[in-house]
Amino acid sequence: MNPDLIRPEIAALPTYNAGLALDRFRAHYGIDCLAKLDSNENPAGPCPGVVEAIRAEAAGIARYPDAGNGALREDLAAATGTTADQIIIGNGSEDLIGAVFRTVLRPGDHVVTICPSFGLHEFGALASGAHVTKVPFNADWTFPLDGMIRAMTAEAPRVLIFSSPSNPAGPAISETEFGALLKATPADTLVVFDEAYLEYLEPAARFDAMARLAAGPHPWLILRTFSKAYGLAGVRVGYGIACAPDLAAQMMKARNPFGVNALAVAAARAALRDTDHLALSVGLAAEGRAHLARHLSEAGFVCAPSQTNFVFFDTGGVATDFAEALRHRGVLIKPWLEDPFTSWARVTVGTPDENRYFLEAVEAMRVLA
Repeated sequence: MNPDLIRPEIAALPTYNAGLALDRFRAHYGIDCLAKLDSNENPAGPCPGVVEAIRAEAAGIARYPDAGNGALREDLAAATGTTADQIIIGNGSEDLIGAVFRTVLRPGDHVVTICPSFGLHEFGALASGAHVTKVPFNADWTFPLDGMIRAMTAEAPRVLIFSSPSNPAGPAISETEFGALLKATPADTLVVFDEAYLEYLEPAARFDAMARLAAGPHPWLILRTFSKAYGLAGVRVGYGIACAPDLAAQMMKARNPFGVNALAVAAARAALRDTDHLALSVGLAAEGRAHLARHLSEAGFVCAPSQTNFVFFDTGGVATDFAEALRHRGVLIKPWLEDPFTSWARVTVGTPDENRYFLEAVEAMRVLA
């Protein structure tokens, strides 16, 4: 193939650091996986109503789904206190990250984010021809407000994008910090606030980010997902809440009109109704992350403070080597590949048995070291 066929922005992108599928793991390593803790999946799974909804919808799959996802948008509008025309549904929130970048970015535009960050916050911008400033977290894992403000002062960004609670690190920005950041953000900058892990926030850390954004001068987009706390990672459905209906409408032009299938929509609607299962999932995650962080800290590992369903920790060496050693013991975690955090890894909160397998494997590796 002629290498000139590929756009240089795409050729220069790293491969997305995805978790390993179970069938691929078994084929490569020849053993069963004891603990799949590399993709921040919900060990409680979806609520029972999700499976029932998918079965009921399956008979109609010869028909195209509603391109506008109207029923789910109405449900979400009622749940979030917005209007349906402000909401856009995507094939996971990743789909919407790409759509908003394709909608607003021009070659040469500036994007500001944090580091470490969710890879597509950077990759999607680079693919659109923008340049990205990544601002590292402070040493104590507080959000780097001063660094983000300096980056925006040096060059006004078209987009400011970051997640809170943060993926992969886990900390959450406070309401005071969020307000200070918005006050320093240029009025024309689109603020994309990724709340994929919103449901896991401890009550004391919660605040109404949408109200803060709506009170300011900036255009904004909030991103959320059904993949994490709702347990729907396999069906791929996320949503965005836009500052104005026109932003959602313009983003629709930049994504596949049938990108969210009928089974995914049925699953999301059922999951949204089962608040008891959501509370169960969040409770299990809070208990599990405290357990993992405590045992890792007692074993001498440095952990970032987490408000999510995972723990980010410093392996003390090359994280890919650490993760590979765990794979040979049937345990999957995600080594981080982003400089300067290549000694860090992210472990998902699993079932009690999965958490135990992980901690036992880590302890066995320390004994042998």
